[in-house]
Amino acid sequence: MIKYIFLFFCIGIFTLSCTPNVSSPPHQVKITREKGSWQLVVDGKPFYIQGAGCGIAKGKHGEDYLKLAQELGANCVRTWGIDQGTQEYFDTAHEYGLKVDAGIWLNHPYGASSISYIGDTSYKQTVRKEALEYVKEFKDHPALLMWNAGNETLFFSRSDEEKVAFCEFLETLVQEIKKIDPYHPVIYTCASYMNVHYLQQYVPSLDAIGLNMYSSIRLAQGIWAFSKPGPDKPYIVTEYGPYIPSDTPKDSNGMPVELNDYQKAALYADYTEQIQSFKGYNLGGFVFHLGETTQESMTWWNLNEGNLKRQSYWEIYRIYTGKEPPYITPRIAGMMISNTSDVEPGEMIDVSVELADGQDLEDLTYEYRLSTTVVGVLQYYVNQYIDMQVEGASDTVRIEAPAQPGIYRLYCFVKDTHGNVSSINKTIKVDE
Repeated sequence: MIKYIFLFFCIGIFTLSCTPNVSSPPHQVKITREKGSWQLVVDGKPFYIQGAGCGIAKGKHGEDYLKLAQELGANCVRTWGIDQGTQEYFDTAHEYGLKVDAGIWLNHPYGASSISYIGDTSYKQTVRKEALEYVKEFKDHPALLMWNAGNETLFFSRSDEEKVAFCEFLETLVQEIKKIDPYHPVIYTCASYMNVHYLQQYVPSLDAIGLNMYSSIRLAQGIWAFSKPGPDKPYIVTEYGPYIPSDTPKDSNGMPVELNDYQKAALYADYTEQIQSFKGYNLGGFVFHLGETTQESMTWWNLNEGNLKRQSYWEIYRIYTGKEPPYITPRIAGMMISNTSDVEPGEMIDVSVELADGQDLEDLTYEYRLSTTVVGVLQYYVNQYIDMQVEGASDTVRIEAPAQPGIYRLYCFVKDTHGNVSSINKTIKVDE
């Protein structure tokens, strides 16, 4: 009898050693459920998001933006759509020790859009199928932190009926995502703190609420900390950065005035410190943006220009790493243009750039570029550089105005030898 027991024991051990461990769960991410002390926990360890919005892994000229995120001191990156969060993206993020807030884009029923969430529309069927297939594909990837289903869709919905219909669709989608992947949180991102009440009422399955904030974080914190009964789940600042164009003054050509690099850096630093001071109500934040978005201008949001780093990059680095930046970027005091309105096609325009006092002016290079001026918040790439003739290559040059009428942005980039850059821009209007 003993020998049979021993035989069965040996067979059992052999079977266990040869059977794949298919039932073991992937790494787990969860959120503790205590208001004011909410916390992300990854594989049993606390995880506070020091993130960067980074829609693409590689730039147009081979730039490694996820490497820039790692060097920034980020521990997490955010995408907005399944077209961005590719296998290469996830694998590279994991290689660099970065987690991914994986975006699932849900179109906005806005303006002349034919998209609607009312009824059983073909779009809802299509996006649901695509989203769930995406979740199945990447649910076990070690870089995955959470799913981010939708970005500001409620804000750009046309009616209360549409908002409610979207929320009902979102609630169903969230539940379906959780059935496939019970190990990662699911969030939705609001425009600021608007429409949070819709989520509270109609989308209870969300684990956290994302907020895109382009003003003081204290406004959102007040709602979470002091409103009664208040949101019952933490927030994540899924985007933050300098003022949006509608909140800035207009120039003589009617275009929004872009802050200079040092003004932006001060705002980025202030908002980052605010987010971290409210830790426990929020789970962290994602600075916007690391990469190549051209919304509003070629430089409005980006912390970088290709591989070159702006002052905003170094301010975030200082807070994320606790280290002082190794370099001070060039500081531009202003740019003078001889004619910005009523410019004739092909007219030669004098441009001069002044740097702030107290800088080492040696080994600096100047580059002047011209771009279109489309303002479009719902599109990732809306502007582009156009060809321009430049006479000179220093702080004083002459440029030739475009032959085509329109409003353009003229940029000056001042670069040092350490991989840093500062920029300034103004618009010019070419008459018909």
